[in-house]
Amino acid sequence: MQNIKGYLFLAKYKRSVKSLLAMLLMVSMIFSWLPQAQASVDPVIHIGDVSGKEGDIIEVPVSYDSKGMNYSFYHSELSFAYDPAVLELVDGDEVVNTQAYANYQGISLTKDKSTAGIIKIMMTTLQFIDESTPLYSLHFKIKESAAVGPSSVTLHTGALVEEVDPLQATGENGQVTVLAGEKTVGNAVVYIGSRQGKPGDKVTLPVDTVSLDQPIGSYGIRLKFNPAALKVMNVTGIRSGVQHNVNNETGSLIVGWSDEDGGRSPVPVSEEPQTLFKIEFTIASGAAAGEYPIQIIDATMPEHFTVTDVDAIEMNKQFVPGSITVVAAPVTPTTPTTPTNPGSSSSGTSSSGSTTTSPSASTPEKITVNVTNERNMGAIVSATTIERTTGADGRKKDEVNLTAEQISRAIQSLKQAGSNIARILIPDAKNEVSELNVKLPAKSTTLMADEKMNLYIETDHASLQLPASSLQGLGSDVFFHLVPIKDTAGREVVKQRIQNDPLLFQQLTNTADFRLLGRPMMIETNMSSRPVTVVLPITEPNLTPKELDKLQVFIEHSDGTKELVKGKIVKFNGTDQPGIEFEVTKFSTFSIVHINNSKSTSYIQGYADGTFRPNQTVQRAEMAALLSRVLLPGSSGQIPVASYKDMPSANWASDAITKVSQAGLMNGNTNGFFSPGRSITRAEMAVIIDRVLKKETTGITETSGAIDAASDITQHWAKEAVQHVLASGIMSVSEQGKFRPDDAVTRAETVTMLNRLLNIEAAAESSPMWKDVPASHWAYGAIQAASQN
Repeated sequence: MQNIKGYLFLAKYKRSVKSLLAMLLMVSMIFSWLPQAQASVDPVIHIGDVSGKEGDIIEVPVSYDSKGMNYSFYHSELSFAYDPAVLELVDGDEVVNTQAYANYQGISLTKDKSTAGIIKIMMTTLQFIDESTPLYSLHFKIKESAAVGPSSVTLHTGALVEEVDPLQATGENGQVTVLAGEKTVGNAVVYIGSRQGKPGDKVTLPVDTVSLDQPIGSYGIRLKFNPAALKVMNVTGIRSGVQHNVNNETGSLIVGWSDEDGGRSPVPVSEEPQTLFKIEFTIASGAAAGEYPIQIIDATMPEHFTVTDVDAIEMNKQFVPGSITVVAAPVTPTTPTTPTNPGSSSSGTSSSGSTTTSPSASTPEKITVNVTNERNMGAIVSATTIERTTGADGRKKDEVNLTAEQISRAIQSLKQAGSNIARILIPDAKNEVSELNVKLPAKSTTLMADEKMNLYIETDHASLQLPASSLQGLGSDVFFHLVPIKDTAGREVVKQRIQNDPLLFQQLTNTADFRLLGRPMMIETNMSSRPVTVVLPITEPNLTPKELDKLQVFIEHSDGTKELVKGKIVKFNGTDQPGIEFEVTKFSTFSIVHINNSKSTSYIQGYADGTFRPNQTVQRAEMAALLSRVLLPGSSGQIPVASYKDMPSANWASDAITKVSQAGLMNGNTNGFFSPGRSITRAEMAVIIDRVLKKETTGITETSGAIDAASDITQHWAKEAVQHVLASGIMSVSEQGKFRPDDAVTRAETVTMLNRLLNIEAAAESSPMWKDVPASHWAYGAIQAASQN
């Protein structure tokens, strides 16, 4: 019975299963007649892939991909995540190339970067975005410390709004690949300062670097000096870790340093001088007067001179030697000793046993010179005496002591003549005096100051004009020590030192453009920080007015600082001989130099390695400096630079940025940023040129050819300015008819445009000035002209 029941149950179950299968088959057949629906796929935000090297400015494109969906939106809120160890947003200009914003009539575009490593961008357009299109680009700089390899840029959150309810968008991640690239070899100029002192003095000599375009990670320098005259007492480093080894018997000094922080605390990049270390010398008490060079045995050998970057790669380097000039101490006139017993015999003995002093080895020659009235050089107001002595080495020295009695007599005569200038001429007709010491006792300077009398001390080699105001309140004796460098060897040493000094090195196109004129003059005084007018004679005959205009005075101060002073051409000591006049408050060595073709006259310069780098882009701060130089040379800024939030990052160009802002040529953005470090675009350049043209003329005629020629500016914000500048011929389009408004401007393009704006003609016939700009370069003539005009 049980078997029958089991069979009936099984049969019933089988019939039920068959019925279910039949029903499912019918349903599937019915639905097979209906049209098939496509699988649902959401639109995506696509982030592009780019690559670049450390320090590069890159643009990561962001686009909308509809994936074929019939979807439209007018508002988007997208946030992107990136690795802040690899990328940093370009401050103030984080979103660029806003294609969708322009094409769909944007209403607002805001950004939020308050969270590290994330930037949120909210964009609203007037028209609906209903098809795949580029949205905008994220503007990054690859950090200098970025590791080589890929780094992701991802969609952190995304919402697209069609009407009310937002669509949560998905993202296709992008990637920034940091390339190793070919490392550029750095350039460094290391130079030693020059000082002077007397026997027994301690003198500190700085060793500096300038024109440094890559950080220094280590250096080693082997110096030699004259051990008979100089002894090294100590070496102090500006940075910790400086080591030195000195041998004062052989005159050898080795100084070395390496970054103890593994390359994270190097000597930074800078065009300005930076002190590496200082050497403290003692001048030997018996050191003879003269110049003692401090130099390297062979600067081309790494064992004598090495400078490496942070990756231990040897840099291109140049060494400029220095020197210590030993000068004789001023000699104070002494009163001859008289015998103890006036009645002693000529034999030198007396009843008391006293003796007379031995005669000096060199009897001073006494020369009387007149103190005259400046208004009438023939009017003698007083007189003084020069004591000329000849040393054992044959060198002649002059000593002048202007006593209070002599000055008082001069003052009385000058007051009667209605003059306030006393003039004393100290001659050297035979060109035999090696040095001059002039002493003004405290009583003499007080008399001159109280009576408001000026003193002119004139020699054949230099003139000193001491105003009464500079003598006021001195309260002590004043001395002047003048040493003309007459010998050819000493003059050549000075010439080489000046010619290789970074102050002049950066201005010369080549060394042939430099000449040293006449005799360098060393002047010492204890009257510091008080203005004195110096006049040096121009001894080279028949100089034209144009040549005279190119004369300058190179000043090497005793504290190590250098100056290049223009000066004024005057009559030297009231004669027909020309001289160059200038004012100083510090003294040392003065040399007249003739600079024939200084780079300082050009409006753009190259680099210390002899390159121009024509394809390098121009930053906004650099453009401000160029515009200030060529268009606003005499203006002064009145807009506070603090009005730009990012000005501290471009302090070197703050004055130029102030000037161009005041003139209305360049402005910051609405957020208060000037973005000095961002490359300037062609559209921005067009706006600047358009503003200049509008200041110079009533208008530029627009031509349809200019408008039609630029097919990529139809919806661009700078369209009108671009059209004007294209019509002027200062800028042009590519062969493909593109203006490329958002491309960065290169150095070659910059000089080409500015030359056209300034009507500077190309200098194609001249010899190449830059090793990376051959005559075949498309902008050769423009670069040549900009570099020398």
